[in-house]
Amino acid sequence: MLKLCVAGSGISYTLSPVIHKAVLGALGVEAEYLVEDIPADAFPANAPRLLASYDGFNVTKPFKRDIIPFLSSLETGGLDAVNVVRTNGGRAVGYNTDADGFALDFASLAGDVRGARVLMIGAGGAAEAVAFALRRAGAEVTVYNRTYARAEALAEKFGLRAVKSAAEAGKCEVFVNCATPPAPPLPEGADTSALAYAYDIVYSPRHTPFMAACEERGAKTSDGLGMLVYQAVIADEIFTGRRGDRAALAAAALRAIDKESKK
Repeated sequence: MLKLCVAGSGISYTLSPVIHKAVLGALGVEAEYLVEDIPADAFPANAPRLLASYDGFNVTKPFKRDIIPFLSSLETGGLDAVNVVRTNGGRAVGYNTDADGFALDFASLAGDVRGARVLMIGAGGAAEAVAFALRRAGAEVTVYNRTYARAEALAEKFGLRAVKSAAEAGKCEVFVNCATPPAPPLPEGADTSALAYAYDIVYSPRHTPFMAACEERGAKTSDGLGMLVYQAVIADEIFTGRRGDRAALAAAALRAIDKESKK
């Protein structure tokens, strides 16, 4: 039996056990999946214990960078954050499945975005994976953040464009919201005249003020629950070495979430 968990701080609300148990069950893998809710200042003392106690674990806020010094190697595609750790034979390898999780779910909303003009709002931790995925998909990405220096740093890393105001972005067909609350529904001056699709990486609540504002302007929208589910599906492939039908596995997880919400 695999022993797995999610490690983070202030994560009593997490859906990870529900999602991973559904995916692992669909893969036919017997596993235990626990929650390690660790005080932010206690992570360095707990990291060696996690590595010794589990076959693998997910890493969430605020430890996605803190875990890196404890790992043997990284397979993150150049991203400076880890959300999956697999232990094997005394070695611990770090992965990042956020970018692929976003890409799989985002494609179900907007399809092929090669050449599409995208306004990405926010430049925090999750934004790096989103920016990586959008750039890889061939989109023309402009980054706006309330603190311009962070937008500029993210844009420089991936060869994107950063702006000091949303108005500078001009017409964009796609908006992706990575901003943390209490951001306004839409940044002041954003041009929505060409807006067709809008994606909010938040998954709770399922319908955000950002989504409502974009829908009022005729856009199709999605929240970030699918991203959460798909990154978990890919993580479970890493944990188990098994690959299933990703769409079917995601559907199993979504059914489990729906069932849990009705309890």
